[in-house]
Amino acid sequence: MPRTARRPLLLAALTGTLVLSACGGGTGGGGDSAAEDAGTVTMWARAATSGQSQALVDAYNASHETQVQLTVVPTDNYLQKVGVAAGSQDLPCLLAADVVYVPDFTAKNLFQDITERVDSLPFAEQLAPAHMAQGTRDGARYVVPHTIGMSAIFQNDVLLQRAGIDPAAPITSLRQLAENATRVAELGPDINGLYFTGNSGGSIAFTHFPSVWASGGTVLSEDGTSATLDDTGTAAAFQVYNDLFQAGVVPDSARNETGATRNEVFAGGRVGYMLASNSVLETVTETDEVKIGVQGIPGVDGGVSTFVGGDAIGISSSCEQPDAAWDFLQWSVGEEAQVQVYAQSRQLTVRTDLTSNEYSAQDPRVQTLNELVVEGQTPYSEKFGQTFNDPQGPWLAVAREALFGERPAAEALSAGQDAVTSSLAP
Repeated sequence: MPRTARRPLLLAALTGTLVLSACGGGTGGGGDSAAEDAGTVTMWARAATSGQSQALVDAYNASHETQVQLTVVPTDNYLQKVGVAAGSQDLPCLLAADVVYVPDFTAKNLFQDITERVDSLPFAEQLAPAHMAQGTRDGARYVVPHTIGMSAIFQNDVLLQRAGIDPAAPITSLRQLAENATRVAELGPDINGLYFTGNSGGSIAFTHFPSVWASGGTVLSEDGTSATLDDTGTAAAFQVYNDLFQAGVVPDSARNETGATRNEVFAGGRVGYMLASNSVLETVTETDEVKIGVQGIPGVDGGVSTFVGGDAIGISSSCEQPDAAWDFLQWSVGEEAQVQVYAQSRQLTVRTDLTSNEYSAQDPRVQTLNELVVEGQTPYSEKFGQTFNDPQGPWLAVAREALFGERPAAEALSAGQDAVTSSLAP
């Protein structure tokens, strides 16, 4: 399939205007020098994770003399705003970013090297490993984890019990998930065995790549510059989902689901299993018809994995207050912030040594998600966004054909291999 044009907003953020010196200090410092002179450190976060960012900032400001001034930027405009600010060396001191964009940000020298600062943390090795790998380049570290968003299987225990399935029994393989979902679908024509977002490239990657990884397959080369969609593990995983769609276990409506109504569909009580993010626990209210269980996403014949999403955060190349900025960063990943701010509000912790805490112990589902962090991956590629997230990128059409097309998934994935690789190439 031919490579399609990219959106202008994405181009604005990913062009040479982002090329800065990694250690260079801009004169703007985020466009609010007066605030910085008053002991305020500027910070940007995208709207998608603004709740967590605001909670951290509020807690920090309440207990520190230095204040963090948070600006929430609409998620769809974030790359454009960062690109413009980077071109004029006017980034904020603290710059959060969707973790899949971090390799590109580090390649464009948007962050300062914080290797020595990170290594000085006694819990440095307990920071979410997938996030840390995204922000490491040539052995140098540029970010710490900011928020964690994870993919998992969310199940309606009410429907499972009606289908004679023990909700507490672990799903040990993708084939078993398919069998269970089929049994749920047999409860009636208005019951769906499995549901997921099928019309968003980023969401499909988020929810379906874990089955590939758990199957021992890959989707990208190690350096993220080419696709490996012809991997047998990739094809096997997508074929299971395709078979479920062809059998009607996955409803036709999933093909048009962009993610905007996914959680609402699950909340309706007519879906047995759903591939989604941990936002389900925050947005779906349990009722007599909906009792929510959580499991990791398995591979075809076993294993388990997850896509570790969310945001990472670093000190921007424009920042003239790196010590003050670091004070916030090290506090944000400390035990007080992670337990008393994040865990208390049922957010996932960014440290593997804090997965068990007084608050997660109150909800086994949160505990399960916390523990899955070490099992997951985050795809590494400087061109991930334009290839997988952008609806004009090549992945969406390839993925939809593999999930919903009538030909074998292996053929659809192989047919799209060159287009995806072309988009990923440096």
